[in-house]
Amino acid sequence: MAAIASNCSLHEILQTPCGSSRNEKSHVLLSECNSDISAHLSSCHLSKCGDVTEAELIMARAGIRGLSESQLAGMTICPKHRHSLGRFWRAPKSCPHPGHTGKTVSVSGRHVINFQMTEEISVLFGKITTAVGSRKYLFPCDFDEKIPHC
Repeated sequence: MAAIASNCSLHEILQTPCGSSRNEKSHVLLSECNSDISAHLSSCHLSKCGDVTEAELIMARAGIRGLSESQLAGMTICPKHRHSLGRFWRAPKSCPHPGHTGKTVSVSGRHVINFQMTEEISVLFGKITTAVGSRKYLFPCDFDEKIPHC
């Protein structure tokens, strides 16, 4: 993999700092992110999405959609962003739904937000608000509000 030495493309998109992770320090091209993520997809209850590449998973979690091959070819990623959005990502422990307010509720279970749901949430709210693999919430966090069940 080619080593790149500046801030990665995700730094600019997510506005979060770059860094090293798991003893890796070199930036790589996002298009070269092709590690086996089948075990990660299984642990996130997304095993039916087995044809997803590591780069596609990272882009979905970062809210990057509709890029051409030439746009993707120039994007770089640091180890910190690659691991935190890729195979070492972990689901949030509380409800991240943008319409749920009030007391923080712990979410658990095997029902998760998949790629299609993330796209639909993005269309409804105008931005990515939940990551692929986040747990699906079955009741509203604030019981005083009349928010439909997810």
